[in-house]
Amino acid sequence: MKKKALIILICVFMIFSYNFVLAKDINTNEKNDVYNILLIGKDGISQKKSRADTMIILTIDNKNKGLKLTSLARDTLVYIPKRGYDKLNHAFAYGGCDLLLKTINYNFDLDIKDYAIVDFKSFVEVIDVLGGVEINIEDREIEELNKIIDACYGLEIGNKGNNIEYITSSGNHLLNGYQALAYCRLRKIDNCFYRDARQRKVIESLAHKLSKVSIFKYPKLISILLKYVKVNISYDKILELSIISRNLTSYKIKQLEFPVDNFREDGTLKNNSQYIIVWKKEENIRLLHEFIYN
Repeated sequence: MKKKALIILICVFMIFSYNFVLAKDINTNEKNDVYNILLIGKDGISQKKSRADTMIILTIDNKNKGLKLTSLARDTLVYIPKRGYDKLNHAFAYGGCDLLLKTINYNFDLDIKDYAIVDFKSFVEVIDVLGGVEINIEDREIEELNKIIDACYGLEIGNKGNNIEYITSSGNHLLNGYQALAYCRLRKIDNCFYRDARQRKVIESLAHKLSKVSIFKYPKLISILLKYVKVNISYDKILELSIISRNLTSYKIKQLEFPVDNFREDGTLKNNSQYIIVWKKEENIRLLHEFIYN
């Protein structure tokens, strides 16, 4: 018994020591003060070419103590290397994560190297693994939301038969994977910027939920989630960032829609008349950098 207790004590000490070393490294290495990762949600469930339906820069700001979420509007007109001017989300269809990162870094003067990506199926599975996500539903959202819930249950991703769970009232709801996916896709009642805000609400709610999980459960939880989320980050780095993020959720999670409201306008592509967002480069990049780094 004594031997077993000693082993447990040693394990606990090693975990605390490891966390202390991580915190020390992060605080003393200026390069790690502000860390950006691109969160990508691609449309559909197949392995075929698809567009980036969602692009959010998650900023872990250990310098100013906070988490930040920046939605990149998918219809933003940008220069895609070797492809010319087009919508931002088309970069993913042309060249996957690599070209999308190059496009974002080139147009917005950033240096993001890391990403995490989910499709419709893996998004549903992640939400269900985490036990759902709590979201406040508005009255005006219910009717259209239930239509999209119907469509999401119809996707061939291990659906639950006819056991469709609709939203019948406004207020706080614990959404399952299908319902959360429908909520993130909802935009017909307003516009794409409201939809982006809903996606940030889901991430914010998940961040607060994960902050209540014991730090000792993080290694196992990360291993489970990595079955559904494609990343180019090492397990150790994810664990390190998760520990830091957990401590930062006590601060307000700041949010930004990019391009910024006052410095964007609607437009159309000349060759095919597709809807695009035209933006003022100097003003938008200045505000983006101020938001991320200050």
